[in-house]
Amino acid sequence: MTPDPPPTPKTGAAIRKQAPVVARNVTASLTGADRLPASYDGYSSCPITTARNRMLLAEFDYSMQHRPSFPGIDTTHERRDMWYLKRYGLPFLYWNLMLRGRA
Repeated sequence: MTPDPPPTPKTGAAIRKQAPVVARNVTASLTGADRLPASYDGYSSCPITTARNRMLLAEFDYSMQHRPSFPGIDTTHERRDMWYLKRYGLPFLYWNLMLRGRA
């Protein structure tokens, strides 16, 4: 009996990491590749609002290891700039870049 696959995170950040894997594997499959070249490691990101103007960004993979995407910035502690990211940056990224396939 094969083990159950790990659960698929359902966040915008996860989708953003999954889409290139799917595209690469579909292309490989259509061209007759023997095996699929790309895999998804379970990356997900959860913005957690901790105050009216502060939040932290929990980023992790299937093994629950911290997977920071902002070099030099500790997103595991509440920060005002992370709140601005959630309030202004993420909606812009989603509506203007992700949905149009640009990010």
